[in-house]
Amino acid sequence: MFEKTAKSLLVVAALAASGCASFPQRDPALDNARLSLDAARRNPQVVTYAPTELAQASTTLRQADDLAANGGRYDEVHSLAILASERAAAAQDVARVRSEQAALAAQQSASNARVQADAAQIRAAEAQRQADEAQRLAASVPPPDYDYRRRQGETLYEAPVTSVRAVVGPPQQRCWVERQVVDPGTGVNVPGAIVGGVVGGILGHQIGSGHGQDVATGIGAATGAVVGANVGRTPGAVYTQDVQRCENVASVGSLDYWDVTYTFRGYEHHVQMTSPPGRTVVVNAEGDPRL
Repeated sequence: MFEKTAKSLLVVAALAASGCASFPQRDPALDNARLSLDAARRNPQVVTYAPTELAQASTTLRQADDLAANGGRYDEVHSLAILASERAAAAQDVARVRSEQAALAAQQSASNARVQADAAQIRAAEAQRQADEAQRLAASVPPPDYDYRRRQGETLYEAPVTSVRAVVGPPQQRCWVERQVVDPGTGVNVPGAIVGGVVGGILGHQIGSGHGQDVATGIGAATGAVVGANVGRTPGAVYTQDVQRCENVASVGSLDYWDVTYTFRGYEHHVQMTSPPGRTVVVNAEGDPRL
């Protein structure tokens, strides 16, 4: 850019030295400045990140146009045109640098956000773990037994009972053993039939050869099966075995507690009692039962 400016100044000096009285009607440097400024204006990065530099280049070009229109000196118009081009190019460079810096900042911000999100997730998981552990410990500690005994000097009241429900234990299983017929005399001894068929087939296979050997094998298997099916059986006998049977029956006489509901001063209360209550329950001023 410096060499271009130097050459332009040399041209002006040469024209002045030659005694030339007239100057070119249109300076090419003005056209170059307009092209540079238009390119900068069309660049969205320049508009976003270098508006001040773009405004300076536009102001310098307007000064050059005004000076040329008013018949100003050629060298001054030329210098302003060159300066406008340089400022338009500088606006492009500044916008590129600032755009890259903004992109890096956005990446760093996104990375920081991911790190913070991961840390928040870890903290949430730890808080959930602690809550679960606290809940587990609380569940493992039995609740303290409430003392329903009357306090000295305590004012007592009678609250009407609205409902009483007997709560029994879980169902019980009752089992017994009974005799059951499993194989009547007309049945078949299946295991004996299988063993007899295998043995009969082996013996039949050893008789004859070729097709006759196959026939003998089949006859031996069938005969062995019939014999095995009747092994150990007595005609007309009935076979039984012990079979265990079970059923669930409701608990009888295993009452756990009485679930009692009563009202006091417009509020409903519940209490578990080991014996059925009467029509009223003795309570204190807060509605807590007293026995």
